[in-house]
Amino acid sequence: MSNATKLVDMPVSSELVRLLMDVGYVATGRGLQTRAEAVFAGAIAARPNSEFPLIGLGVCKINFGDFVAAAKILSEKALKINPSSGLAKCFLAIAVKSLGRKDYAYELASQVITSCEETAAVTLAKSIVAGRDVAQ
Repeated sequence: MSNATKLVDMPVSSELVRLLMDVGYVATGRGLQTRAEAVFAGAIAARPNSEFPLIGLGVCKINFGDFVAAAKILSEKALKINPSSGLAKCFLAIAVKSLGRKDYAYELASQVITSCEETAAVTLAKSIVAGRDVAQ
């Protein structure tokens, strides 16, 4: 992408983007991987400057066992947009823990616990450290 090309949020309402995210999570939960990925791709296109649609895609990849892709999306894309995102760090921790990198997972989760103000992220991070996350 050249310097002249800048990613711009599409003129889509926040409510519609939230609905897309909800639909993506429901599709993920129902085992509809291709559809879930398409929905998250739409949310990413609508909000290219937000880490949240990328986190959604990362969660989708985790749910379908593609931990390498999830880790790449979360570390190279979501955390590039927002390096302090507690949720992105937590889901990255789940992905890397599933890949056998438990020490790195605990390091990420500990960072969230000590330096994040996102309540949901801190709660998830504490469960990762306690060993009760979804990557069991």
